[in-house]
Parts: sequence; C-alpha cells; structure tokens
Amino acid sequence: MDIDRYLGPGHRTTALVTSHGLRTADAAVRLAEVERFHGQREELAGRLTRRWGAPYHWGLQTVRLRTGTEEIPEPWAGLSLRADDVYLWRTDRVPRAADRATPSDRRPPADQGPPAERAPGTDPVGEYGRWVALGVADRDPYDEVRLLLVVTDTDPP
Repeated sequence: MDIDRYLGPGHRTTALVTSHGLRTADAAVRLAEVERFHGQREELAGRLTRRWGAPYHWGLQTVRLRTGTEEIPEPWAGLSLRADDVYLWRTDRVPRAADRATPSDRRPPADQGPPAERAPGTDPVGEYGRWVALGVADRDPYDEVRLLLVVTDTDPP
C-alpha cells in the first residue's frame, strides 16, 4: 500500500480498506472480519516501522472521554470515536536499530523540532514533522469496518 500520496499538508483521514455488508452481518462474521482488519493493520504497521521506527501504541479511550468535557482537536476527537487504539509515528524521527522491532507503549512526545540529521524542506514527500496514525475503525457495530490512516500536523492531545 502506497501511503505517500496521503502525506500532504493539513490533516486527512483515509479509509485504506473498507468492509462491505457488515452492517447487517451476523456478529460472528463481523468479529472474523474485524480480526482480519487488525491483521492488515499489523502488516502495514511493520512496513511503516521500517520507515519511521517503532510506533507508539496509543489507546484512545481517555481522548474519547475527554471530548465530553474539553475541546479536543481534529482529527483526534473523531478518531477516538471510531477506533479504540492506534499505532502512532512521528515522521521526523530518524529510526534507530532498536526502533525497528516492536511497537512501544510510550506516550507520544511533544513537538521536539527537527532532528539534526534532517533539515526542514529536505524531505521529498513532505512528511517532515507529521503524525501518522494507523487504526481499525470498528467501534460502531452498525457501520462498516475500516482500516484508517490519519496524517496530521496537529499534535495528539
């Protein structure tokens, strides 16, 4: 899956894969499809890990709860209503060998500016300083399941 076309300015949420017919499907069929989507997420996360290093594994329940009492910026508010968790990469990170292993449960860092190894404007696909999130939108049992890619320059809350 080529995600470079989604790395432009602003923010966007893209359904990379969408199920068909699960709105009225049996619960067992839906569960099997959800598991398949999570498998696709793991596969794509492995490729993105080789590109940007180990992602943060970020649970969205607290963000979802906070939307009731405070202003949460998009795309994070909407994403928290659709997915339970995401893998999250900061695209200006230069991967280290240790990062290429498994996802991490660390919290995302605040904006730390450009790394010394990569100056602004030198990134050929414009991914510098962006957040990339990958999750499965499966919270609504009456909607289709989607593998979501979110690209934004808005820091996570």
